[in-house]
Amino acid sequence: MRLPPLLDPAQRHVLRARLAAQLVTQLADAPPHALISLTLTLGEGHCRWLDARLDDQHAFWWARPDADEWHLALGQAMIVTSAGPNRFTALQAAFAGISADWRHHARDCGDSGNSAARRLPAAHLGFAFDDEAQDDLPNARLIVPAVLLVSRGGKITATFSCPAREGEAAVDAWLDTLRRSFVAIPNSAAGTAHRPPNLPPQRQPAPLDDRAFLARVTAALAEIASGRVRKLVVSRRVRLRAKQPIALAPVLAAFAERHPACTVYAVTRPGMAFIGATPERLIALDDGIARADALAGTAWAAPEAAALRTGEAAPTESFALDDDKNSREQGLVVDAVRSALAPLCQTLEQAAAPEVLRLRDLQHLRTQFAGHVRTGVDLFDLIAALHPTPAVGGTPSLAAQRWLRAHRDTRPAWFTGGVGWIDAGGNGEVVVALRCARISGGFADCYAGVGIVPGSRPEQEFAETEIKLTAALDALQCRPHPALESAPTPRTGT
Repeated sequence: MRLPPLLDPAQRHVLRARLAAQLVTQLADAPPHALISLTLTLGEGHCRWLDARLDDQHAFWWARPDADEWHLALGQAMIVTSAGPNRFTALQAAFAGISADWRHHARDCGDSGNSAARRLPAAHLGFAFDDEAQDDLPNARLIVPAVLLVSRGGKITATFSCPAREGEAAVDAWLDTLRRSFVAIPNSAAGTAHRPPNLPPQRQPAPLDDRAFLARVTAALAEIASGRVRKLVVSRRVRLRAKQPIALAPVLAAFAERHPACTVYAVTRPGMAFIGATPERLIALDDGIARADALAGTAWAAPEAAALRTGEAAPTESFALDDDKNSREQGLVVDAVRSALAPLCQTLEQAAAPEVLRLRDLQHLRTQFAGHVRTGVDLFDLIAALHPTPAVGGTPSLAAQRWLRAHRDTRPAWFTGGVGWIDAGGNGEVVVALRCARISGGFADCYAGVGIVPGSRPEQEFAETEIKLTAALDALQCRPHPALESAPTPRTGT
């Protein structure tokens, strides 16, 4: 559909009048430090926000395609960054201060059951895998966006936020944010991504990097054999180069189309974007109920993958479930998630057996958890307890992280960290940042990791990274490396 009428440049004067009237009311008795949020219902429809200009500004894009949920956060009303071992505690304290006097006015949004407005206003957050990491994105960050556009279940809302002390200039700032975000295509179909497709980037040969990855896997196996660790997760980077800057909209559209059951995300700042489609939820908290996934173990087979793409047939579940190596690795993650959640929950339920999560090219084992959290436990407590799980770091966690640092297994941006959101009431969700790429101009770095346990084989783990890289490579229209075709027999493994 086209942009909601109030976002159309021709109707901005109407939007200005509505916002100004509501803001005056909210500012009347607000202290300067208070955070003001105004939510407007923009009507019915389905907007993916893919026509917004994300490439040259601070933005956060989040989608659950199969749930018809699309978020676009623009600008910054408030921002908090942190790093180090207490980074989640710092974000927690900052959010507590913000939410203590967060004033929200939702006009024409109906009751609290409105599917589009129920979890508004909201902040978005993200963090790196390693609390010592320094990269393009802050190590850990929480942002209340200036403008938050949400299309969910056929309903569309816009939430505008500012500190009370900046209220006089807020309306002009909000409208300027919208103008800059949609100026190139003012009346386009929001979400149809009419921009020209990207030229296919070329994969850059990196034989030294490939050999270094194989050497790290061999070293990881030796470390595991020593008994100091039980599992290590080793990562790999592939670089692509295009003849022109890579536009984000076609890549995000491809991610959403190819991986509708995943969470598709983009975190951007001028000159850089971190995007991906992840199947793994770290934690969700909704009205005191916490939900987490233990996702580990990977399997694929060429005929089955082809069948999944064409929809001709579904592979059997047994080839993943019956693999001892997969089951052992999944068990390590299940034990860690249960141990992390149990002290924070009054009750905790675990699925009786792992299920097979089928994706476009892969299958994973997943065990789901649900629990009622204890009084005083919030989303940040849950994040701190869970991250990093053995699915992305290894186990024991501290020993695994020391090994990864010593062997320079760096995780750029927020790869294997987390991205998510939290609303003013403390409900929220964080997913593990997987199947991702960092894009800067005409370059794209794609990332994948593999879990190493006894029985892993370096060449086979290399092949697994190739199949995991396919999500980003396909979205960027780059062909997979020929090594995938000549890899050892399609297999199950971590």
